[in-house]
This record gives sequence, C-alpha cells and structure tokens, in this order.
Amino acid sequence: MLPSELTEELHYLELAASRRIRNQRVGQSRSRVRGTGYEFESHRKYEIGEDLRRVDWNVSARMQELFLKRHFEDKEVVVFLVVDVSRSMRFSTARWSKRMRTIQVAATLGFSAAAENCHLGFMAFSDKVEAYEPPRKGQAHVWRIVERLYHLRDTAHGTNCEPAIRFLRSHLRRTAMVFVLSDFVIDPDATPLTDLPDFKALARKHDVVPIVFEDELERRLPKGRGLIRLRSSEGPHELLLSLSSRQRTRFEALVNHRKAALQDLFFSLGMDCLFLQVGEPFLDPLMTLFERRKKG
Repeated sequence: MLPSELTEELHYLELAASRRIRNQRVGQSRSRVRGTGYEFESHRKYEIGEDLRRVDWNVSARMQELFLKRHFEDKEVVVFLVVDVSRSMRFSTARWSKRMRTIQVAATLGFSAAAENCHLGFMAFSDKVEAYEPPRKGQAHVWRIVERLYHLRDTAHGTNCEPAIRFLRSHLRRTAMVFVLSDFVIDPDATPLTDLPDFKALARKHDVVPIVFEDELERRLPKGRGLIRLRSSEGPHELLLSLSSRQRTRFEALVNHRKAALQDLFFSLGMDCLFLQVGEPFLDPLMTLFERRKKG
C-alpha cells in the first residue's frame, strides 16, 4: 500500500495528466521516432545487420548502393521509464526527496501514456538493474509500476549507467520513447556517459529524453559563516568548505560547468532534456517539454 498523502497526490496527477497531456497525443501523434510501415519520408544508407525487407531496390539500383526507406511512425509509441534509485536520489532539502519526486514524475508520464493507450515499460537501476516491468497497457499497470518503485528496498549502491543501458538495449525490441529520470550524479569509479557507446547507440534508435533532478543545496552553498562538510553519496569522498562568498562563487561555477557539460552531451546526441528542481512544481515544465518536442 502507498501512503495516503502520496496516493492523494498521485490521484491528482492522474486527473491532471489525463486532461492536459491527452492533447499532446504522445502515443498516437506523429513522432520523431522512426519505424516501419507508416508514412514515407526519405531514405538513408543501409547498415550491416538491418532488415533487408526495408531496402528500396529501385533507389539502390540507381545509386549503386543499398538504401533503406525511412518513415515517420504515426502509430502508438512504446513509452519506457528508466528510474535512478541510487543513493544520491535519497537526498533533498525540500519537502520531497529526489526519489519521491521521480515517483511523481514517473506516475505523470505513465498516466499520460495510459491515456493515449500506449504500452508502458519500466526499469529501475543503481549500479545494476534493480527492477524491470515489460511494456503493457492500462491504468492498473501504471499503478503497479508506481507501487513497485515506491516499495523498492533502499539500495546502498551508487550510480553506474552502463549495466542499465546495456540491459535496456537488449530488451527494447520496438522503437520507444525513453524517459531517463535521474540526477546523473555518477559514481566516480563508473564509466562516464560520454564514454558509453551503448548510450549513443540507444539515442540513435530510440527517442531518449533525460529528466535531471536537482536540489537547491546542490546548486549553491547556503549563506552564512564558518565551514560546511559535504559528503559524496556516490563514493567515500568528503569536502570541507568555507561559506565565504568567494567559495560560494567557485562552487556555483563548478555546478554550472557540470550542468553545461550534461546539456552539451544531450544536445550532441539529439536529445531533448529537462532540468527539474525538487522543491518546485514540475507539471507545467513537463507540459512545456512535450509542447516543445511536438513542435520540434
């Protein structure tokens, strides 16, 4: 069972998603995701291992090279939620922890997918795959995912995206819209996202949308005097910092550099992304993301 306060919040999100996200037509509108059997758009060169049934033999004969028909998929899209449940997701200085916020955002995305009659899948990860639900339809399936996510045992693990992305690539048979819900605070000993070929391959085949969760204390140091001790939730590292204005400025510069590096990575892979403050409302920014993607 879910706590009554959370259940009440989720019922509100269920209604809001049905009313506001339905118009975005996530599942049945024309998507940037490409697939087979739909409206013809253009061609691209054949790559070894791809389905030869998609080869346009007339064009290939003229060009003396194999070309595939490329299509816009206008049927329903599989929506897949990838949720970070590592140690750093427990942290928050706001009412909700980052993990609780991911549950609310995941529920909103799930309810919108159900309203569009889409298949919804789910995977939770830390430095390994913690839970998996294959894509299915229906509101009951959304609630089952939310309950499973809520009742997952607190993991003592850090974040390593590599096993999760590898698992995802092997299990996503159909082209999907993949929402990655995480703070993207990676274990220092893990391979960074920029060095993961599977992450780039995932972006080529699927429509990947990172949603990055931030806490106010992770953006800037509190005002005051004296010292503050910061301990990494993803490793054994600690920092002892002064609360001087100079140190706060340096800290914010480092945070902004990290954020810019993430944005640049996502942009280079053609991903639309959203940064969410844990202590601020998320429904409107989420809707803005859908509107921007629909126009993109």
